[in-house]
Amino acid sequence: MNEIIAWYAPGPAPEVRESEAERKKREEGRAELEAAIRELGMKTATSGDVENLRLLLSGQEPVLLLAELGEPAGWSGWRVVSEMREGGMVLPVMVISGGDEEARGPAAVSAFDAGGNEYMAGPVHTGEFKCRVLNLLKLTGRRRGAASLLKVDGLLLDPSRRQVSRDGIELKMTPKEFDLLYYLAVNLGEICPRDEILQQVWGYHFHADTNVVDVYIRHIRMKIDKGHRNKLIHTVRGTGYVLRAPESGVTG
Repeated sequence: MNEIIAWYAPGPAPEVRESEAERKKREEGRAELEAAIRELGMKTATSGDVENLRLLLSGQEPVLLLAELGEPAGWSGWRVVSEMREGGMVLPVMVISGGDEEARGPAAVSAFDAGGNEYMAGPVHTGEFKCRVLNLLKLTGRRRGAASLLKVDGLLLDPSRRQVSRDGIELKMTPKEFDLLYYLAVNLGEICPRDEILQQVWGYHFHADTNVVDVYIRHIRMKIDKGHRNKLIHTVRGTGYVLRAPESGVTG
């Protein structure tokens, strides 16, 4: 699956002085949502400003637009959403907004009035978030193969149950091992750089001097490749890793 969620995630407004604690809380919240999206088998394409969002939406067709909006009614991005929809794109929009209890009701109403299809008030519960995303995509017909299995040679990944097997033998995986293997399988045949893996699987949005990817790859190789003639995970020296198998691909 290569479904993409476009994510409008702006920084704090210029007039807002964000404390270190507030910045950390914001980044942690986004990392949790990104992890939840990966668990649904989807990727994110993030934009921090409206013009960049326009380019993002013009260059690909995401299944959903996730928009973090302080004041939904005044967001200039609604014009971009209207343009895309008028051009034939089916673009459901989920709005996430903060504010105190009294402001949340009016914010939700303004989001729906402006063109939104779903609304959540922060802080967002990731379990509820995943349910709402899947429900919205189902209602709008935007999820392709939501329950599909990933098959690579004799390797089988079941994202709905987070189970892995090879040649019919179930393999025990930790949650993070599954996330990493699933990411490689979704990008079958494509070289995945370490920095990209750290960002997509671990949520690191900065250069991290760590060998955590290499350690996890070793663990996964011991489970899926040991004892098999055809090795699935390959090292690209100086770059990262790639999952590939001869005469095979990902099918659903």
